[in-house]
Amino acid sequence: MVISSFAEIAFYMWVLSEIAILVRTKRQRKNVASENKDKGSFWMIIIGIFTCIFVNQLCNSLKIGYVNSTISDFGSILIIIGLCIRLWAVAVLGRHFSLVVSVDTKQKIIQSGPYRVIRHPSYTGALLTFIGIGLAFNTWVGSLIMFVFFIIVFGYRISIEEKALIEMSPGEYSRYIQKTSRLIPFVW
Repeated sequence: MVISSFAEIAFYMWVLSEIAILVRTKRQRKNVASENKDKGSFWMIIIGIFTCIFVNQLCNSLKIGYVNSTISDFGSILIIIGLCIRLWAVAVLGRHFSLVVSVDTKQKIIQSGPYRVIRHPSYTGALLTFIGIGLAFNTWVGSLIMFVFFIIVFGYRISIEEKALIEMSPGEYSRYIQKTSRLIPFVW
């Protein structure tokens, strides 16, 4: 099936936003002393992105789980909403945002912007984007595969991240956990 122009534009907006996040993060964190606590989660996400996009293209080519153009357009809107949430979360964290799980000694627990409600809004935005990519690529099967895969991967990464943040600031982060959802507002 042919991917709509709207879907292509939304997809490439996401790609460009991720490149911008990469460049910005490299520049802002150049002189930040931090301890890497990632445990391979960064590479799980990278490999997962490429694998899931390939699977989505394959599902699209084989017409597995086909969705109509209205659902595809909805998927494109989800991509844009997801990338906006992710960019907002990255902007609020500022120099504390990192592509790998790491903690620096000057880091504070951020509780403003989207962090008032969700502890990991960057992952929430990414998850919406990945669901949207599947739908934009005309396949609910691809969307479901991306959702399940990234819930697992983000669940793993969140557990690593939260352990590191509890070690860094046990009292403050434990109180923060009590007032916020992990990934999906008011659900998890």
